[in-house]
Amino acid sequence: MSEDSFETRPAPLPREVYEDQDALEAHEREKQGWAEDAYQQFVQQGGLERLPGLGKPLRVPTGDILDSVLRNANVKPPWIMLRTEIGNRMAQALKFMEKSRQHPELHDLLTEINKQIIELNALAPSRTLHRQLIGKDNLQEQYTRWYGK
Repeated sequence: MSEDSFETRPAPLPREVYEDQDALEAHEREKQGWAEDAYQQFVQQGGLERLPGLGKPLRVPTGDILDSVLRNANVKPPWIMLRTEIGNRMAQALKFMEKSRQHPELHDLLTEINKQIIELNALAPSRTLHRQLIGKDNLQEQYTRWYGK
């Protein structure tokens, strides 16, 4: 490489050149102003007096924060959703058994249900919620016991 080409190559520009600091700061001040204006309007319209729980102590959630968020959003825990899915699949397996105990899809379905039961047992918070594996012989009995149908 010749010396001429080295000297003609432009030097990298500092970061400040790429960012217009004044414009960024002005934009941030503008956003802050919008937020303050919205809050002032809320207060002037009596919004603070209409807040639910006014004058009552705040309820501070304890335990896992994710559980609190999910509970407030009415989302069921994963093990409950899995238990519901297992029940639906067991009902499907019972329909297959009504047609024929040798139904071609029955074996695969029971295998999948048992995999889900193993997963449920790992997720369930208590051993009393654990389920035993199923087969053709105990499918109806376990379905009735677990789901009361």
